[in-house]
Amino acid sequence: MVAGLILRTQEPLECCVEVSLEEPHAGLFRIGVRISNHTPFAVPVAQGREAALARSLLSAHTILRLQDGEFVSLLDTPPQFQEAAAACSNFGTWPVLAGEPGQRDTVLSSPIILYDYPQIAPESRADSCDATEIDEILLLRVLTLSDAEKRELAAGDPRARAILARAEALSSDELMRLHGRLERTRADSSAIRIGERVRLRPKAGADIFDLALGGRMATVREVHRDFEDRLQLSVTVDDDPGADLGELGLPGHRFFFFADEVERTSWGDQS
Repeated sequence: MVAGLILRTQEPLECCVEVSLEEPHAGLFRIGVRISNHTPFAVPVAQGREAALARSLLSAHTILRLQDGEFVSLLDTPPQFQEAAAACSNFGTWPVLAGEPGQRDTVLSSPIILYDYPQIAPESRADSCDATEIDEILLLRVLTLSDAEKRELAAGDPRARAILARAEALSSDELMRLHGRLERTRADSSAIRIGERVRLRPKAGADIFDLALGGRMATVREVHRDFEDRLQLSVTVDDDPGADLGELGLPGHRFFFFADEVERTSWGDQS
């Protein structure tokens, strides 16, 4: 065996998929899907995590399809269904509408946060993970690996080597483009100004990293307009130890929020 070679194995799994159906209101149904792992697990403690992973459900996805009916989005729920949608619970999975925009006969539920109708992002020139903004997250994580970890990764399978090579070859501009299609714009006097300090107020359903920054003070570094003609703000977080890197435009220290996801403060506000 070659030293450092990464081998991935999977043990046989015993799983159970339970589907339930409730009718909270006439003509409105709540579908429940529970996936559980019943695989016997009795191995020496010394084998630990690796033995458990080989007998685990990793990245399980659920796809539901309907005939003669329509799913309701949990991200963009019509007002008449919002109370019923609020009663839905999701653990370890994130259901979104899938297919062509406007279709409502398919739901994809995955362990990663997606938006309705996820698509391959044209900014992803190669598929590192799922060909959406998760590519950006994965590539940034790869770049933070130690030299020893990178050598181990390079000694692994061809796909792992390709991801490492792509991460190390990307310029800062290419990494920024993975975050979305943006163009710089000049804001008018009524818009938020470059250099203005704001408090971050991400909306429900936002990216998990944006939600983690809720309530923090930030400084607007650039104002962008995306392909849907919406204003986005490129900000650095004031208490980020690497905020100076964000000022230089380096990835990992610049964050993007829509204009309605920030709370304007006075220029002298230092709270």
